[in-house]
Amino acid sequence: MGDSATLESLIGAADNLDEPEPVWNRAAMIIALTIVFGLMGSIGTVCMCLSPGMAGLGRHYVLLTSGEQEMHLKLFYIADGSFVSTVSLIKLSLLLQYLRIFDSGIRRHLCLAAFAVVATWAVVTSFMAWFPCFPIHAYWNWSVSDKKCYGYGSEYVAGHYATFLAHGIVNMILDLVILALPLPLLFRPGTIRRTKLGLCGLLTLGVIANVLAALRLAETIRHKAMTYPTFDPTWYGPSLCLLGMLEVNIACIGASVPVFWPVFRNKLDAIFVTHEINVSVADRSSDDMHLQPQRSESLYSHDESDGNARLYRDRSGGGGGPGSRGAAHYNDTYVMDQVDPLRKKTILTVNAVVTTGSGEDLRKNAGSSHTTALS
Repeated sequence: MGDSATLESLIGAADNLDEPEPVWNRAAMIIALTIVFGLMGSIGTVCMCLSPGMAGLGRHYVLLTSGEQEMHLKLFYIADGSFVSTVSLIKLSLLLQYLRIFDSGIRRHLCLAAFAVVATWAVVTSFMAWFPCFPIHAYWNWSVSDKKCYGYGSEYVAGHYATFLAHGIVNMILDLVILALPLPLLFRPGTIRRTKLGLCGLLTLGVIANVLAALRLAETIRHKAMTYPTFDPTWYGPSLCLLGMLEVNIACIGASVPVFWPVFRNKLDAIFVTHEINVSVADRSSDDMHLQPQRSESLYSHDESDGNARLYRDRSGGGGGPGSRGAAHYNDTYVMDQVDPLRKKTILTVNAVVTTGSGEDLRKNAGSSHTTALS
């Protein structure tokens, strides 16, 4: 097969109709994995869901109707363009997060240099993916005579394969560089444990994304970007599409770690208790407790209605009334904790024995009392 061979001339060039159907090619598997791993609702995800039914993804290209072949190329054009742009934006997003971490020094300069390289690469590859032919519709309509196609839209196998191969290799190299930039923080003595956990999560997701990218690159080489031994994009394409989709979604999660990690870290404090508190217990007897009838100011109600008795402390231990509270009332430890609960880190349990009833009842039922627990 020479470099002058065209994609169209390779349709049916080899008999692969007897090849066993890979699990990737089954419509149910394509749709199921797309939905499970493509919840972000990207354009590429929608195209992947439509391709098995509308464009014959998973079947042999030579067996499709001309309408299905054209529809496949249309959907693949959109999916490939969104994939190329998305992987570039994810890299730029991570580098912007790194610039927030590295305020100065050589690492910041490395981040700026990497950002410039990735931004240039993103513009070039995105343009090539979204404008593979002039006019654009010549990408899926091969009957257009006056056209100029290159890169992803090249008519020639050599150019077509070289474009996919170059993008896969450069994509992996940039991923490894971006993954290595925050590694020194993981081994720096002053880095706290929670930050190390966040970096480990980011690195784990980055490694998974790179493994998927390596598998996608291997699949690209295996069938020479869906052209070997015959040009059969709907048959050899599902594995590339699904691996690329998984790579993008894992990378999106990884790029979100620097943003959502501070929120997640704060939630850990509510799950794992790391603060100690002192618990003190104070006994309050009936000698210094009285019930004062009140109307609208009641704090505690004996009959559990809307409250007609307010509990207060009388320093003298004798009669009671509003005038006897004063400063002594707010010097009481229990009252101060209720007025200002943030005064100190304590939990105060009060056991109060309160004798209730009228004067005559108290004389008749001397000694009868009940215990009220205040918390």
